[in-house]
Amino acid sequence: MGRRSASAKFMARAWVFPGGRVDDIDQERAAGLVVGDNDPAQLPWIAAALRETVEEAGIWLTESPRVEFLGDRDVYRILDESGEKFVADVAYFAHWVTPADLPIRYDARFFATLVTADLNPIPDLHEIDDAVWVRPGDAILRAQGQWLVPFPTHVTLEQLARATSAAAFMEMTKDLAVETVQPRIKVEADGSLRVVMPGEPDFDDLPEASLNAGAVAEAARIAKESGSRNAEFE
Repeated sequence: MGRRSASAKFMARAWVFPGGRVDDIDQERAAGLVVGDNDPAQLPWIAAALRETVEEAGIWLTESPRVEFLGDRDVYRILDESGEKFVADVAYFAHWVTPADLPIRYDARFFATLVTADLNPIPDLHEIDDAVWVRPGDAILRAQGQWLVPFPTHVTLEQLARATSAAAFMEMTKDLAVETVQPRIKVEADGSLRVVMPGEPDFDDLPEASLNAGAVAEAARIAKESGSRNAEFE
């Protein structure tokens, strides 16, 4: 996991997984530069995940995995010049969409792969100022005080922690039906903000988007200042 830099406009100082948006070049190059037992429909997102892992943590999941600081260089140009490709069996296991009330939104897919080499991450010191390998259970414990962990990341860590090992988790993903999770937001009578997950009692009674965006924004501001885990989403 990596800690977002203090200067980040979104989720500053939060501990998250490497990742980012799918660029046009990921769409264009994915089929030719990603090798492995992967779902063809997910290849652009997988390519983006592997590229972002290089950019943020210096981890290259190529035929001979390695750690190499990227700096200002371009990932795909380096792959082309060296004749390398990304080589990884990548499992798609979660899909989160930001509540409609929030001003900054995302549509995020979560992926997992096995890494057998000893690859100590090198943070890029731009988006990520620290990066570590951490057991899911330990990350959950750190989120109780030391770490700011966004709500979807926390839920994903709980999902990972249910497996006895990384290999066991990869085995679990083979029969996993991924459902899109889009929480809704409730502003309580005291002005606090509560994340309501699909399936929880209040979920169906809440509109997908609040009719009082100002109240939601104010509740989010209060939650952020108080350090509530409901304050930020990944």
